[in-house]
Amino acid sequence: MKNFTKHTLWAVAIVLLINSCTRKSEPFRVFMVFSYHPEYNWVIEEIDGVNEVFRDNEVITESFFMDTKRKTSEAWKTMMADSAMKMINQFDPDLLMVFDDNACEYVAKQFVGTDMPVVFCGMNADPSHYGFPTKNITGITEEVPLNGMVEFLQELVPDIQKVAFMSDQSLTSAGIDEHVRQMEVPVEILEIRATNNFDEWKSTIEAWQDQIDAIGILTYHTITDTLTGESMNPSDVMKWTTENNKLPDFSLFDFAVYDGVLCSYYIPGNEQGSMAASLALEILRGKSPEEISITYPTEGIRLVNNDRAQQLGIEIPEGIDATIINE
Repeated sequence: MKNFTKHTLWAVAIVLLINSCTRKSEPFRVFMVFSYHPEYNWVIEEIDGVNEVFRDNEVITESFFMDTKRKTSEAWKTMMADSAMKMINQFDPDLLMVFDDNACEYVAKQFVGTDMPVVFCGMNADPSHYGFPTKNITGITEEVPLNGMVEFLQELVPDIQKVAFMSDQSLTSAGIDEHVRQMEVPVEILEIRATNNFDEWKSTIEAWQDQIDAIGILTYHTITDTLTGESMNPSDVMKWTTENNKLPDFSLFDFAVYDGVLCSYYIPGNEQGSMAASLALEILRGKSPEEISITYPTEGIRLVNNDRAQQLGIEIPEGIDATIINE
C-alpha cells in the first residue's frame, strides 16, 4: 500500500508538471483598445513600443480602434465601446490594454473590480478620474513635461516670460489642462483656453498677440467648423494658426511641430507603449496589478521647426541639443 501510494504521488506530480508546462507554453492573449485610428502617428508609436516588448515573447494580440479623434460625438464613443466589449468577450484575453483617455473612460472603467487585469497607457487625466488604480488595474500616465518645454523654449527665445495655452475641448485636452494648471513653472501663465469652436479659436489667438510672449498649442483635433459643425482637418487648424500667429509657439507633442509650430519637448508614444507592455508581461507572469505602482516616462525629446523659426525671425542657436526639421 505504501509503494502504491508512493507511485501514485509520483504519477500525480508528473501529470501536474506536464500540465504546468503545457499552460506555460501557451501564448498569452492580450486585447488592446486604442482610443484613436490606426493611422494616427501617436497610435503608430504606441504600437511600435508594444511590439518592441512583445515580439520576443509568446503573446497573441488583437486590436480595436475607437477612432474618437476624428469622430467625437458621445453616440459614436458609446457605440465603439459597445463594439469593443463584444470583441473582448469573443477574444477572451488574459489581459486587457487600453490606450489614451477615451479607452479608459468608455472601456476600462467597465472592468473596475473584476478579475480581468487591465493596463492603461497614455492617460492624460489623473487616474482617480476613472477610479484607478484598483486591485486589477494599473498603468502608465502621460505626464506633462512642461518645465522641460519652457527651458527649451527659453533657449530659443530667452526673453519669454508670459505665455498662454490653447487647446481643443476634448477628454485628452482636459487632462493636460489640469496638469498644466497644477504645475509650477518659471513663466507666468496668463490663460488656458479650451474650445471646439474655430471662430473662438481664431479670435483668442488674435487677442493674445499683444498680451503675451508665446503661445502653447496643445491638442487641436476636435475643432469644428463654425458654419457646418463638422470636424476640421487638424492641419487646416494649424495652417491658419501659424499664418496668423506672430508669436513664438510651442507644444508638448511632436505632431504640432510637423504641422508648423516652432518647437516641442515631448514624450514619444514608443515609451508609453513599451513601458505598458513591460507591465503587462509582469502581470501575465504572475504579478498582481495592485503590486505595481502607476508610473510615467520622464525622458523627453526636443524638436524644432527650422522653417517656422525663419518665419518668426528666430535664430536657432548653433549646437543646440534638439532635432531640427524643415516642413
